[in-house]
Amino acid sequence: MAKRAFIDLHVKSSLSTGKSSPTQIAKMASHLGLKAIALADFNLRNLNVVDEIKQIFKEYGLDLIVRADINENTPKQLKQALRKLRRKVEVIAVFCKNLNVARLAARDRRVDLLCFSVKNWRKNFFDKSEANLALQGESILEVNLNPIIKAKTHGERIQAIRIYSENIRIAKRYNVPIIVTSGASSIYEMRAPRELAALATLLGLTDFEARESLSNIPLNLVKKNREKLSDLYIMPGVKIVKRGDSK
Repeated sequence: MAKRAFIDLHVKSSLSTGKSSPTQIAKMASHLGLKAIALADFNLRNLNVVDEIKQIFKEYGLDLIVRADINENTPKQLKQALRKLRRKVEVIAVFCKNLNVARLAARDRRVDLLCFSVKNWRKNFFDKSEANLALQGESILEVNLNPIIKAKTHGERIQAIRIYSENIRIAKRYNVPIIVTSGASSIYEMRAPRELAALATLLGLTDFEARESLSNIPLNLVKKNREKLSDLYIMPGVKIVKRGDSK
Protein backbone atom coordinates (compact mmCIF):
# COMPACT_ATOMS: atom_id res chain seq x y z
CA MET A 1 0.00 0.00 0.00
CA ALA A 2 1.33 3.42 -0.98
CA LYS A 3 2.29 5.73 1.86
CA ARG A 4 -0.23 8.51 2.43
CA ALA A 5 0.97 11.95 1.27
CA PHE A 6 -0.12 14.78 3.56
CA ILE A 7 -0.86 18.31 2.39
CA ASP A 8 -1.44 21.56 4.26
CA LEU A 9 -3.56 23.63 1.90
CA HIS A 10 -3.35 26.92 3.84
CA VAL A 11 -0.11 28.56 4.99
CA LYS A 12 0.73 32.26 4.80
CA SER A 13 4.30 33.41 4.13
CA SER A 14 6.10 36.74 4.07
CA LEU A 15 4.94 37.09 0.47
CA SER A 16 1.76 38.49 2.01
CA THR A 17 0.76 38.72 5.67
CA GLY A 18 2.82 35.84 7.04
CA LYS A 19 5.90 36.16 9.22
CA SER A 20 8.10 33.39 7.78
CA SER A 21 9.80 33.22 4.42
CA PRO A 22 8.91 30.58 1.82
CA THR A 23 12.29 28.95 2.47
CA GLN A 24 11.63 28.72 6.21
CA ILE A 25 8.19 27.26 5.54
CA ALA A 26 9.58 24.69 3.10
CA LYS A 27 12.20 23.60 5.62
CA MET A 28 9.64 23.26 8.41
CA ALA A 29 7.13 21.44 6.18
CA SER A 30 9.78 18.91 5.22
CA HIS A 31 10.65 18.42 8.90
CA LEU A 32 6.97 17.87 9.77
CA GLY A 33 6.55 15.18 7.11
CA LEU A 34 4.37 17.13 4.68
CA LYS A 35 4.63 16.49 0.95
CA ALA A 36 2.97 19.66 -0.32
CA ILE A 37 2.08 23.13 0.92
CA ALA A 38 -0.35 25.66 -0.49
CA LEU A 39 0.93 29.17 0.06
CA ALA A 40 -2.18 31.34 0.36
CA ASP A 41 -0.27 34.45 -0.64
CA PHE A 42 -0.84 34.80 -4.33
CA ASN A 43 -2.59 37.53 -6.28
CA LEU A 44 -2.19 39.16 -9.68
CA ARG A 45 0.73 41.25 -8.43
CA ASN A 46 3.08 38.48 -7.30
CA LEU A 47 2.44 35.50 -9.58
CA ASN A 48 5.75 36.25 -11.27
CA VAL A 49 7.61 34.66 -8.30
CA VAL A 50 5.82 31.30 -8.49
CA ASP A 51 8.56 29.52 -10.46
CA GLU A 52 11.22 30.74 -8.05
CA ILE A 53 9.26 29.53 -5.01
CA LYS A 54 8.51 26.18 -6.69
CA GLN A 55 12.23 25.64 -7.11
CA ILE A 56 12.86 26.40 -3.43
CA PHE A 57 10.18 23.91 -2.42
CA LYS A 58 11.54 21.30 -4.82
CA GLU A 59 14.91 21.47 -3.08
CA TYR A 60 13.18 20.31 0.10
CA GLY A 61 11.23 17.55 -1.69
CA LEU A 62 7.99 19.54 -1.55
CA ASP A 63 5.29 20.46 -4.03
CA LEU A 64 4.19 24.11 -3.99
CA ILE A 65 0.47 24.66 -4.55
CA VAL A 66 -0.50 28.14 -5.71
CA ARG A 67 -3.51 29.38 -3.74
CA ALA A 68 -5.38 32.68 -3.87
CA ASP A 69 -7.76 33.89 -1.15
CA ILE A 70 -10.69 36.05 -2.18
CA ASN A 71 -12.16 38.33 0.46
CA GLU A 72 -14.86 40.42 -1.23
CA ASN A 73 -17.97 42.13 0.09
CA THR A 74 -20.41 41.63 -2.79
CA PRO A 75 -21.27 38.93 -5.34
CA LYS A 76 -20.30 41.31 -8.14
CA GLN A 77 -16.83 41.81 -6.67
CA LEU A 78 -16.49 38.05 -6.18
CA LYS A 79 -17.36 37.36 -9.82
CA GLN A 80 -14.81 39.92 -10.99
CA ALA A 81 -12.08 38.39 -8.83
CA LEU A 82 -12.90 34.87 -10.05
CA ARG A 83 -12.69 35.95 -13.69
CA LYS A 84 -9.21 37.40 -13.10
CA LEU A 85 -7.76 34.57 -11.01
CA ARG A 86 -9.29 31.25 -12.03
CA ARG A 87 -6.94 30.51 -14.92
CA LYS A 88 -3.87 31.72 -13.01
CA VAL A 89 -3.88 29.83 -9.69
CA GLU A 90 -4.37 26.22 -8.63
CA VAL A 91 -6.67 26.72 -5.64
CA ILE A 92 -9.18 29.49 -4.92
CA ALA A 93 -10.64 29.99 -1.45
CA VAL A 94 -13.45 32.41 -0.70
CA PHE A 95 -14.03 33.97 2.70
CA CYS A 96 -17.79 34.12 3.05
CA LYS A 97 -18.24 37.46 4.82
CA ASN A 98 -21.97 37.71 4.26
CA LEU A 99 -24.86 35.55 3.11
CA ASN A 100 -24.93 36.75 -0.51
CA VAL A 101 -21.23 36.08 -1.03
CA ALA A 102 -21.57 32.71 0.69
CA ARG A 103 -24.41 31.57 -1.55
CA LEU A 104 -22.67 32.61 -4.76
CA ALA A 105 -19.37 31.06 -3.69
CA ALA A 106 -21.05 27.75 -2.90
CA ARG A 107 -22.71 27.38 -6.30
CA ASP A 108 -19.92 28.81 -8.48
CA ARG A 109 -17.77 25.95 -9.76
CA ARG A 110 -14.76 28.25 -10.02
CA VAL A 111 -14.57 28.29 -6.21
CA ASP A 112 -12.68 25.45 -4.53
CA LEU A 113 -12.81 26.20 -0.81
CA LEU A 114 -15.45 27.84 1.37
CA CYS A 115 -14.20 29.60 4.51
CA PHE A 116 -16.44 30.78 7.35
CA SER A 117 -15.94 32.82 10.48
CA VAL A 118 -15.80 30.96 13.79
CA LYS A 119 -15.77 34.11 15.91
CA ASN A 120 -19.49 34.74 15.77
CA TRP A 121 -22.48 32.50 15.02
CA ARG A 122 -24.14 35.35 13.12
CA LYS A 123 -21.22 35.51 10.68
CA ASN A 124 -21.13 31.77 10.11
CA PHE A 125 -23.26 31.13 7.01
CA PHE A 126 -22.69 27.40 6.60
CA ASP A 127 -26.18 25.96 6.97
CA LYS A 128 -28.29 23.34 5.17
CA SER A 129 -28.93 25.60 2.17
CA GLU A 130 -25.23 26.42 1.85
CA ALA A 131 -24.34 22.73 2.08
CA ASN A 132 -26.78 21.83 -0.69
CA LEU A 133 -25.34 24.54 -2.94
CA ALA A 134 -21.80 23.46 -2.11
CA LEU A 135 -22.58 19.89 -3.10
CA GLN A 136 -24.02 21.04 -6.43
CA GLY A 137 -21.12 23.46 -7.03
CA GLU A 138 -18.51 20.87 -6.02
CA SER A 139 -16.94 23.20 -3.47
CA ILE A 140 -15.22 22.06 -0.29
CA LEU A 141 -15.55 23.21 3.31
CA GLU A 142 -12.24 24.39 4.74
CA VAL A 143 -11.70 23.81 8.46
CA ASN A 144 -8.84 26.15 9.31
CA LEU A 145 -7.59 25.12 12.76
CA ASN A 146 -5.64 28.34 13.34
CA PRO A 147 -8.44 30.09 15.28
CA ILE A 148 -8.37 27.16 17.72
CA ILE A 149 -4.59 26.95 17.92
CA LYS A 150 -4.15 30.74 18.35
CA ALA A 151 -7.21 31.49 20.50
CA LYS A 152 -6.32 34.10 23.12
CA THR A 153 -8.99 33.06 25.61
CA HIS A 154 -10.70 29.87 26.65
CA GLY A 155 -14.01 31.36 25.49
CA GLU A 156 -12.69 32.04 21.99
CA ARG A 157 -11.42 28.47 21.68
CA ILE A 158 -14.71 26.97 22.87
CA GLN A 159 -16.66 29.16 20.42
CA ALA A 160 -14.46 28.08 17.50
CA ILE A 161 -14.77 24.41 18.45
CA ARG A 162 -18.56 24.63 18.68
CA ILE A 163 -18.98 26.40 15.33
CA TYR A 164 -16.58 24.09 13.50
CA SER A 165 -18.22 21.04 15.05
CA GLU A 166 -21.62 22.19 13.79
CA ASN A 167 -20.25 22.98 10.33
CA ILE A 168 -18.65 19.55 10.13
CA ARG A 169 -21.86 17.88 11.26
CA ILE A 170 -23.79 19.62 8.47
CA ALA A 171 -21.09 18.94 5.87
CA LYS A 172 -21.05 15.23 6.70
CA ARG A 173 -24.84 15.02 6.61
CA TYR A 174 -24.95 16.52 3.10
CA ASN A 175 -21.77 14.83 1.84
CA VAL A 176 -19.82 18.06 1.39
CA PRO A 177 -16.07 17.29 1.29
CA ILE A 178 -13.95 18.69 4.11
CA ILE A 179 -10.34 19.84 4.08
CA VAL A 180 -8.45 20.52 7.32
CA THR A 181 -5.66 23.12 7.27
CA SER A 182 -3.32 24.75 9.78
CA GLY A 183 -3.92 28.30 8.53
CA ALA A 184 -0.41 28.99 9.82
CA SER A 185 1.10 32.45 9.37
CA SER A 186 4.53 31.45 10.68
CA ILE A 187 6.57 28.28 11.06
CA TYR A 188 5.71 28.25 14.77
CA GLU A 189 2.03 27.74 13.94
CA MET A 190 2.62 24.88 11.51
CA ARG A 191 1.74 21.41 12.78
CA ALA A 192 2.53 17.83 11.82
CA PRO A 193 -0.29 15.99 10.00
CA ARG A 194 -0.93 13.67 12.94
CA GLU A 195 -1.43 16.68 15.23
CA LEU A 196 -3.86 18.36 12.84
CA ALA A 197 -5.73 15.07 12.40
CA ALA A 198 -5.96 14.54 16.16
CA LEU A 199 -7.42 18.00 16.65
CA ALA A 200 -9.88 17.43 13.78
CA THR A 201 -11.23 14.31 15.49
CA LEU A 202 -12.27 16.50 18.43
CA LEU A 203 -14.48 18.43 16.00
CA GLY A 204 -16.45 15.42 14.77
CA LEU A 205 -14.31 13.75 12.11
CA THR A 206 -13.32 10.11 12.46
CA ASP A 207 -9.61 9.33 12.38
CA PHE A 208 -9.96 8.10 8.79
CA GLU A 209 -11.94 11.20 7.74
CA ALA A 210 -9.36 13.47 9.37
CA ARG A 211 -6.49 11.82 7.52
CA GLU A 212 -8.42 11.96 4.24
CA SER A 213 -9.04 15.68 4.77
CA LEU A 214 -5.29 16.20 4.96
CA SER A 215 -4.31 13.92 2.10
CA ASN A 216 -6.52 12.46 -0.62
CA ILE A 217 -9.21 15.16 -0.66
CA PRO A 218 -6.79 18.09 -1.14
CA LEU A 219 -4.58 15.96 -3.41
CA ASN A 220 -7.50 15.14 -5.72
CA LEU A 221 -8.58 18.80 -5.78
CA VAL A 222 -5.13 19.98 -6.83
CA LYS A 223 -4.80 17.20 -9.40
CA LYS A 224 -8.17 18.11 -10.94
CA ASN A 225 -7.37 21.81 -11.09
CA ARG A 226 -3.93 21.27 -12.58
CA GLU A 227 -5.51 19.21 -15.33
CA LYS A 228 -7.93 22.07 -16.03
CA LEU A 229 -5.05 24.56 -16.21
CA SER A 230 -3.19 22.36 -18.68
CA ASP A 231 -3.07 23.35 -22.35
CA LEU A 232 -4.35 19.85 -23.12
CA TYR A 233 -7.62 20.35 -21.22
CA ILE A 234 -10.78 20.87 -23.29
CA MET A 235 -13.68 20.17 -20.90
CA PRO A 236 -14.54 17.67 -18.14
CA GLY A 237 -13.68 14.22 -19.49
CA VAL A 238 -12.12 15.59 -22.69
CA LYS A 239 -8.44 16.41 -23.20
CA ILE A 240 -5.89 16.35 -26.00
CA VAL A 241 -3.93 13.12 -25.87
CA LYS A 242 -1.46 13.94 -28.63
CA ARG A 243 -0.95 16.98 -30.79
CA GLY A 244 -0.43 16.50 -34.50
CA ASP A 245 2.75 17.72 -36.15
CA SER A 246 2.38 21.25 -37.45
CA LYS A 247 3.37 21.77 -41.08
